[in-house]
Amino acid sequence: MSGPDSAGQLPLLPELDNPVTSDSTDLHQVQPSSGTDDELDRVRRWLIANDPTGKRFARVLRESLDQVLDGPRTGRFRYSDLRKTEKTHVGTVVEINLAKEFGFTDGADMDYQIAGAQVDCKYSMSRTGWAIPLEASGHLVLLTWTDDNASKWSVGLWRVDPNHLNPGNNRDSKKTISATGRAQIHWLWHEAKLDENLLLHLKASDLDKIFSHDGKRNGQKRVNELFRQVQGRIIRREVVLTVAQQKDGPRRARMAREPKQLGKEGIIVLGHYSWDVQVAEILGLPVPKSGEWVSVRIAPVTPESTRAKFPAGDGYWAIANDTDPVMPAPVVPRGKPLDDE
Repeated sequence: MSGPDSAGQLPLLPELDNPVTSDSTDLHQVQPSSGTDDELDRVRRWLIANDPTGKRFARVLRESLDQVLDGPRTGRFRYSDLRKTEKTHVGTVVEINLAKEFGFTDGADMDYQIAGAQVDCKYSMSRTGWAIPLEASGHLVLLTWTDDNASKWSVGLWRVDPNHLNPGNNRDSKKTISATGRAQIHWLWHEAKLDENLLLHLKASDLDKIFSHDGKRNGQKRVNELFRQVQGRIIRREVVLTVAQQKDGPRRARMAREPKQLGKEGIIVLGHYSWDVQVAEILGLPVPKSGEWVSVRIAPVTPESTRAKFPAGDGYWAIANDTDPVMPAPVVPRGKPLDDE
């Protein structure tokens, strides 16, 4: 984990007048210098220097949501399933996890001190829902937002201006940002891609099949059903843990591809191993990273077949189509995990 340097000096950076591109975002929009707020510009440049692609912010926001949902213990994967107190706690978890990730020190008046500036951290599950306290007036706020349904996230900076706050009557004397105030937000990343909360986007019929295997002893059956119903899509570790409801959830994912499990149905489960990654690339599947898997049913093909194919066992294999008979898959070799990116 990298954080601010001991002297608190701003790392040297190229000019950021043009948007920074990133394979981790859909709309990665780094605004040019405002030219009117040196402190905001200094904080903005520090954050970009320490997370030029936005991957660290994206990971913290995803992990914070997963942490509050606590799927491995509760089986929950919907924000609506949280209790009211848990929903209000998400912002606190985001604030704490960002501080750990970036090494932010506590501010004297606000949550953080970043590049010598006092910065408050605010989180919202809606695009306009940040609750700004009166004591933040005149300070910088780091605005964070996620939409688990749309799989998007944003992070921006804003100088709190009481003239651009909506009237508020809540007991905490907090107010939301007006439309004119939101137009002044300096986005670091705007509506970028958030790792998918897979279970949230499955059909009800698929979920019913996965969770029809009740009980703690049926974790392997649920994981098998997950890989059976969800093929050709990345399945994250947190999803497997939520479905397995067991401490050894990742082992269930590795076992799912064994001949006595899904292997007998012609389904292979690829992880972050050298052979697995090569096969995923050959077949045009999403390539799993560390802690991810992708499953697919395969069928034997001739060496002359024009279908994308890979060698295994005594022959060649391709992604099965509806007319291919179900054949036991070749045994997937246990390779060495690739190094994390």
